[in-house]
Amino acid sequence: MNNYICPISILLLIMGLGLIGCGNMCSNDIVKSIDSADGKYTAIAFIRNGGATTSFSPQVSILKSGKKLGNAAGNIFIGDHSKFIDISWKDNNTLIITHDCAEKDIFKQEKNKDNISIVYLVGMVGDGRGW
Repeated sequence: MNNYICPISILLLIMGLGLIGCGNMCSNDIVKSIDSADGKYTAIAFIRNGGATTSFSPQVSILKSGKKLGNAAGNIFIGDHSKFIDISWKDNNTLIITHDCAEKDIFKQEKNKDNISIVYLVGMVGDGRGW
C-alpha cells in the first residue's frame, strides 16, 4: 500500500498545481466604452470569451469614471450565444442596451444601477436612439 501512496500523492499535487496555474481563462473583448455626458460613469459593452468550450457572452458594466473593467463579468447585463451588444446614453441617467439574445439566454438584466435607469432593446442593430 505504501508503494502507491507516494505516486498518487505526486499525481494529485501535479493536478492541483495545474488547475491553479490555469486561473481564469476568460477574456473580455471590449466592443464599446462610452462616458456619460456628465463624466461620472463609463458604460462598457464587451464580449466575454470563455474559451473553446463555451459560447460568446455579450455583457455590459457601468463603472465610475476612472475604474477599470479588468476581467470581471458584467454588472448590468449578461447574455449568452451572441457576439452582438451595443450601448448608448440617452442622458446622464439613462443607458440604452441593444442586444439580440433570446430570453432564455439572458442571465442578468438589471433595471437600475447607481440611479441610472437601464432600457433594453432586443434584436435591433444601431445606437438605440430611435426608440
